[in-house]
Amino acid sequence: MAAQALFASLATTSIEGFVLAVGLALLLAVGGTAWGLRQLRHARLMQDLPTSRIASAAQGYVELEGHAGLLPGPPIYSPLTRARCVWWDYQVERRDRRMVNGRSRSEWKTIARATSDELFLLTDPSGDCVVDPHGAKVHPSLRRRWQGHGRVPAQIPERSPWISFGGYRYTERLVKVGDPLYTVGLFRTQHGQHSFSEGDDVRELLADWKRDRRQLLQRFDTNGDGEIDLGEWEAAREAALQAVRQRHVEQAVMPDLHVLCQPTDRRPFLLSTMSEADLGRRTRIGGALWLLAGLAGFVFAAMALEARGLL
Repeated sequence: MAAQALFASLATTSIEGFVLAVGLALLLAVGGTAWGLRQLRHARLMQDLPTSRIASAAQGYVELEGHAGLLPGPPIYSPLTRARCVWWDYQVERRDRRMVNGRSRSEWKTIARATSDELFLLTDPSGDCVVDPHGAKVHPSLRRRWQGHGRVPAQIPERSPWISFGGYRYTERLVKVGDPLYTVGLFRTQHGQHSFSEGDDVRELLADWKRDRRQLLQRFDTNGDGEIDLGEWEAAREAALQAVRQRHVEQAVMPDLHVLCQPTDRRPFLLSTMSEADLGRRTRIGGALWLLAGLAGFVFAAMALEARGLL
């Protein structure tokens, strides 16, 4: 009955209202269908990709599983709560009040937002991979939202509370150290250097030394005449040769560096603390729901056009 009344009103409403209703329905139809198909394609992609080990993964688009960790150096902390993590995202909103038609209304306005782009490690039993999270779709292990009374939260809950009050709202998402991590992205390996041009490297180093004449004289002007004679230049060449050879030895024993980053094409870049099975299931369900929404939009638009006598 309600549906019949709705379509009856569409048959008699103004042309502007009718066009708006049909336009919104078609927007939902097209957008819901496109997004649903995209989600289902992503789910199929995850299903078809084999899981690789870091040490033996092929160059290109891969699926990896392991645990999140920190690179050597300073740890990573969320700017909002100072929680130790490998990845963070936060948003701070303020409740603003304004008068609309003589009534006071409140709305949340974003006043601060940021997302981590700091590198971290993915580790599996075969080795380590550096993860560059820029551009990734991240499914974190912790997502919490709560309210407070200042731009910086005074209290930090473990999880999102059922009820909280205040004029500020905080949202934080974290991937914590040690979290299991399922990833899909572009895998590249920078190999340790094993071929060198000794002569070119020596000439380049000598040219670099010559640019700082004061330092060059301090090191190699043994007779103190303010010039580099042939014997002193030969000593400089020998020092440069030894420096280059030492550098080549150090570079030759450097291990391969594996990096996972955003693909250069439009394929998804995923970082998820959910397992492949759980993420795939959620993606398929989301895709199906969006397709249903798209179908509902098409049906609504068709019935509205029919009620208006246009079909």
